[in-house]
Amino acid sequence: MIDLNIQIKLIIFSLFFGFFFSFLLEWFNEKVKQYKKYIKIILSILLVTLITILYFIGIQKIGYAIFHIYSIISIIIGFILYDLIIKLIAKHSKK
Repeated sequence: MIDLNIQIKLIIFSLFFGFFFSFLLEWFNEKVKQYKKYIKIILSILLVTLITILYFIGIQKIGYAIFHIYSIISIIIGFILYDLIIKLIAKHSKK
């Protein structure tokens, strides 16, 4: 059983990581538009590998690399929150 404090830290880290991943993916897609398809694929694989390594280093530092379903859910929620916040900002700035 994991300590509750570690679980909360892992969930918060995963939430912010999903937010960061969404931001990074959006930025990455803007930068690689002009490249050929095979270059995009190679760069995408490298990006996902780097992000995965960073995530597992983070959860290793926080909770000894214990991975739960809550981590996946938190990443997805962070990813969705980023998109919602960007849409709200865009909608608000148009007014």
